[in-house]
Amino acid sequence: MTAPFRISRPTPRPGATALTGDDGFRFYLDRLFKMIPGEVISLYLVGSGLIPQDQTIVLVLWSVICLGGVVIVRIYGTADPPNDKPPQWGPITISAISFVIWVYSLGGPFAAFGLAVPWVGSLLILLWTFFVPIFYRGPFEL
Repeated sequence: MTAPFRISRPTPRPGATALTGDDGFRFYLDRLFKMIPGEVISLYLVGSGLIPQDQTIVLVLWSVICLGGVVIVRIYGTADPPNDKPPQWGPITISAISFVIWVYSLGGPFAAFGLAVPWVGSLLILLWTFFVPIFYRGPFEL
């Protein structure tokens, strides 16, 4: 399976001029799931759970390593070499921002430095995951 995270604009069903409500919602959910870096969030949660509370630098380093993991996985997951298509930098950037928002909401290094406000993190997650798939519909491809 090549490019499992690649986002493509859907085409209407044959004979239709636009996407139906059901197709539009499926496309929204498809974009939503492809832009949330769940696999690296899981990795981050397990790793950060093993790091002692007083090891702030290690927690920061772990967060940066996991952010790098998001970028690497998304580069690999959006590139489509058999069809000569490069990585999609829009979804890669969105996934990286999503990861940082999740880390902020969990506390992590932000809490270690006294920068985390839990309710702000929760609101950021709600707004980001709801609105980004509405506004980012994927690149125009030929």
